[in-house]
Amino acid sequence: MKILIISGFLGSGKTTFIKEMVKKTKKQFVIVENEFGKLGLDGNLIKENFNNEEIKIWELTEGCICCSLNLDFTHSILTIANTINPEYLIVEPSGVAMLSNIIEQLSKICYENIVLLSPIVIIDANNFKNNLENYSEYFLDQLNNSSKVILSKSENLSEVEFSNIKNELEINRKLVNFNLTHYSNWTKQDWENLFNNEYSIKKDHKGELKVVFNKIEIDKEQILENISLLNIKIKNIPELIFKLNVLMSKQLGSIVRAKGYFNIKDFWFKFDLVNNNYEICGCNPMEDSRVVIIGKKLNKKYIHQIFNKNNFKKLNS
Repeated sequence: MKILIISGFLGSGKTTFIKEMVKKTKKQFVIVENEFGKLGLDGNLIKENFNNEEIKIWELTEGCICCSLNLDFTHSILTIANTINPEYLIVEPSGVAMLSNIIEQLSKICYENIVLLSPIVIIDANNFKNNLENYSEYFLDQLNNSSKVILSKSENLSEVEFSNIKNELEINRKLVNFNLTHYSNWTKQDWENLFNNEYSIKKDHKGELKVVFNKIEIDKEQILENISLLNIKIKNIPELIFKLNVLMSKQLGSIVRAKGYFNIKDFWFKFDLVNNNYEICGCNPMEDSRVVIIGKKLNKKYIHQIFNKNNFKKLNS
């Protein structure tokens, strides 16, 4: 079983990239989703374009798999290896996961039948400067421990603009690959290269594993919190836009990411907010309506109210 970690800060586009990878490579994957919150969303959003037979999703919530004391993660990986035993296992950590910790955990269970591939990091071309400035510990830990950097939300960028961002990120390590085009333009070989490189796990003189990575400690000011809400009530799209504008106003805290899906009568919609930008579009029917909000100094009381039908007018008044 080959394990490919696809990391990236909140809203970088990891799930979108994985959906494209499934389509382009035609490979059979098992995907481990770890979301920062009690409710999972991305697993359902990946499944909406695929038959259940084509892709299997394991969702881990209520805790970050990068925690060095979290045994559930490695136990889940071993369970997948011993039961399903897929050729490829994709690990999509939470956007605030420390990649160095995940590599450290996985290195302990790698042996002849479990191989760790070189990790990938997805970086948002529109928001990387803000993330680097305000959440540098998360951002740099993911960037510095990846062997391939993929620039998302870059469909309209020229090769020169790609090169400029590469220079801004100071990606000058010889072993780091950086494509100078959006992945929608990749060749078949570009996609295959994702699965051809094993992560280098060295052994010390005693024969014990020695994992080489750059570890960064998180500053308390950068620690994020989350709110997960189930059965949210939204009457119409203008009402949702109003709610999203309130979230972006910073009146209820510094919100980095908000995402969810909901129904209006017989129609289902999904939304995704990253910093000061949001997107709303239709989606397949889901089992329920839900939202996850991530940020700092969140006013949990009023965020609960803004997505609660009965209290919306009270908040708005």
